[in-house]
Amino acid sequence: AVVCCVAAAAIAAPSGEHSALSKEDLCAIDIDHSKYALNLINVAKNVSSAPRILCLVNTMSVHHNTRVQAIRDTWGQRCAKLLFFSNATDATTPDIVQLDTQADHNHLWQKHKHTLQYAWDHHRFDGFDWFYKSDDDAYVIVENLQAFLRLPEVVMRQDVVPLTFGHRYKLTPDLVDYYVVNKTLLAHFKQLTHNRWVFNSGGPGYAMNPLYVQTVVESLHRTTCLSDKYCEMLPDDAAISFCMVWHNVYPSNTRDLSHRERWHADKPRGISRTERTKVVRWRELRECMVGVYFTDVTTPSYWLVQYHDGIGGAARHDACCSPDSVAFHYVLPPLMYHMERQLYYCRSDGDKDLAAFNARTGLAISSEILKPTRLAVDYGPAPDV
Repeated sequence: AVVCCVAAAAIAAPSGEHSALSKEDLCAIDIDHSKYALNLINVAKNVSSAPRILCLVNTMSVHHNTRVQAIRDTWGQRCAKLLFFSNATDATTPDIVQLDTQADHNHLWQKHKHTLQYAWDHHRFDGFDWFYKSDDDAYVIVENLQAFLRLPEVVMRQDVVPLTFGHRYKLTPDLVDYYVVNKTLLAHFKQLTHNRWVFNSGGPGYAMNPLYVQTVVESLHRTTCLSDKYCEMLPDDAAISFCMVWHNVYPSNTRDLSHRERWHADKPRGISRTERTKVVRWRELRECMVGVYFTDVTTPSYWLVQYHDGIGGAARHDACCSPDSVAFHYVLPPLMYHMERQLYYCRSDGDKDLAAFNARTGLAISSEILKPTRLAVDYGPAPDV
């Protein structure tokens, strides 16, 4: 077995608000070699009749000062409205809604049901075109989301049928049997779907039109939406898909015409969770890669490969990411600020500083992107990819 170890070094940040580095040096910083995926992506500009999106982010109190703040500083400000759903309120963050549910990973379906019920009860008449649910470690390129939702094939259906868009997974047959303990319900499900449980990964998030949210909310009391006794075993993203199967509603394919993913259930790049103590050769390190660019798509037994079986397969390298990619998962605050910097500020020319960039573009990019105190991993020279 290959032991993945690398040297980690902190890039020193200045004590003031602004970086002592030049823009050129600041933009040359790369975290976990995420540039391979990020360089494939373009941010849409001037989206015509941009849809109004209500963003619903699942979080908990321990993340209020970190992940919640990072989302508010970055992509969250580009939603028409941003709400966080947590186990506690926060006097400094009025956009946090407290839900009376357990704050752990084992009760996500219960929490998600309360989230959708709240959003529908309080905001269905507020003129939102779409609802977008994500976890608090998602990074969403909102402009690309808006552009996708303005595609003709989406617009022509959005007021007619329930729709949801995200990164599709398919549960393996053994997990289908495990999650549905009611065997009568399980038999009916298998007959209806040919034992195919396809769902959108909840991490990077998925878009739902109002008809979809309404249908879910009006079905929550039914056995087919799986009661709270399932909460301790059933992920919320799989559960909502199961609930909608009985209405003949399935997650739509969101890949582009070249079959590249727009939604990503992982971060742009990274390495496996190991003790990072010494530099290893790239040849060894690449065997331990995770993330959308270097993920393993060649091992049939790998869960990621199995989860894409029959729905387009998994891809990597330049085939990993559509130029109009929408969202990533497992993006913690340091990488979130880095992505914000690389996708927006570093792609502009002629602006003397961030204030000038914001004034010209109409954006409100946070000055946090100018603080490069981030974990920089020293892999040595990059390989020929």
